[in-house]
Amino acid sequence: MNDRELARLQEQYPFWRIRRPPTMECLLATRLGRPLTQKEIYYGLCETLVEDTYELLSEALANQREIEGTL
Repeated sequence: MNDRELARLQEQYPFWRIRRPPTMECLLATRLGRPLTQKEIYYGLCETLVEDTYELLSEALANQREIEGTL
């Protein structure tokens, strides 16, 4: 993931910390703010997302946003 893609994704999802750890091949997105409730976890929300590509991470974040909209 290049800097432009990272910046765009971070702008779209400001309540997530998005990064590629230096010693890993994957991308991580960690939810910022309060811990999730048991209800939120039950319905599919995640504290941390781990994906192999920018596209997969973008889809996973969009899915999280969709779930949040239904709660």
